[in-house]
Amino acid sequence: MIIKDKLLTEQNLSTIKEHIIYNREIPWYWNDHKVTDDKTNTLVHLVYKDMKPVSDIFLRVHNYFNTLLDVCTWYRVKINCTWKEHESRTFGFHRDYGSFEDPEKFKAMKTAVYYCTTTNGPTVFQDSDDKVDCVENRLLIFDSRRYHSGVSHTEGNDRRIIINFNYF
Repeated sequence: MIIKDKLLTEQNLSTIKEHIIYNREIPWYWNDHKVTDDKTNTLVHLVYKDMKPVSDIFLRVHNYFNTLLDVCTWYRVKINCTWKEHESRTFGFHRDYGSFEDPEKFKAMKTAVYYCTTTNGPTVFQDSDDKVDCVENRLLIFDSRRYHSGVSHTEGNDRRIIINFNYF
């Protein structure tokens, strides 16, 4: 697991906020669940899937993160948004590929989480006590075969916004 704080320069962070995170022109799609049927209201903006860009902001995201992550090829890129809740709870442990997929196919894949806001909703892992706090401009990189989960937040920014990268 790798954690990088203050990943982007202040200027680049400001640009990401303006053109991606707080851009009112980007379509967000509502889900009534985060991982499973957990009734977590979530907004998702899919950026890249099935070997192709599916969003107008792909090039901007690619240009900021491709070199920093040392990407050979993208598998999936999406932006997730959840809201502050009254109680903290784990959303559900999962891997970022289908449950019917052979994990050996994904042994070289990495997952990266870029935290766009600061909240008390960390990322946690099923196989350890590892917990990574949700701090603006922090990047977390780990083996995609690890079961992980976001945790709802009760403090900090009203929205927990992360960019989720899966790549080889």
